[in-house]
Amino acid sequence: MTFIFGEASAQPDAPGSKSQAPDISRVLANMEYLRGFRGTGFNFTADVISMEDGKTSEGNQLDVKISITGDALIEVLGPKSDRGRRTLVSGHDFWLYLPASSNIIRISPLQRVFGFASIADVLNISYLSGYTVESSDVSTNSGLLHLTLKSKDEQATYARIDLNYDLTKDRPVETRHYTASGRLLKTIQYKEFRIYDGRPKIEKIAIFDALRTTSVIWMKMSEYHKASYPASLFTKNMLASSSLLTQ
Repeated sequence: MTFIFGEASAQPDAPGSKSQAPDISRVLANMEYLRGFRGTGFNFTADVISMEDGKTSEGNQLDVKISITGDALIEVLGPKSDRGRRTLVSGHDFWLYLPASSNIIRISPLQRVFGFASIADVLNISYLSGYTVESSDVSTNSGLLHLTLKSKDEQATYARIDLNYDLTKDRPVETRHYTASGRLLKTIQYKEFRIYDGRPKIEKIAIFDALRTTSVIWMKMSEYHKASYPASLFTKNMLASSSLLTQ
């Protein structure tokens, strides 16, 4: 699975402009950098609320650290029973540290480790380098761009992504994520955005699992800021270190 983090240097087409074909590369750049800053490490927090049949099932507070090379360290800050759980993403390797047993186990990017949410739900996807555009279509009445994206990586969690992007508001509306066999895994709806360092970032999304039709994951992300971390922080050997809390 390939994740990417950074901030697009190119500016998107002016919202509402329909006089020319949309610049798809700029749309994908906006998608790529909705959770990060270009050329630097960074940090953000996430509140994850898992709901079943309209009722809250579980909540998690997360601290997410990203290295300049794109490795990720996710730490559970709450609830108290899960505090100190850490998940490391390094290339195609995914590790989970369980403080109660001091075990470090290998997991998959779709394994639910934050309530109903997975690593793939918390981290962003490489839209620019990880996918090619198979088809595109624009609804001239609504200004909605429809893209079908195919993964370049056979190991990618999502073989295909369908994207609906509002050109008028210059924001994503919805993405649908599929397996290689064409089975729908999940649908993400983009609800709210907020400006950080002059650029929009995702603030709230809703995630619908195709297999758990009565459940929904609400995720609110905030406190995006650039940060510098030592490479040693993003290693398996450091997962059980108590010093991580002070980094």
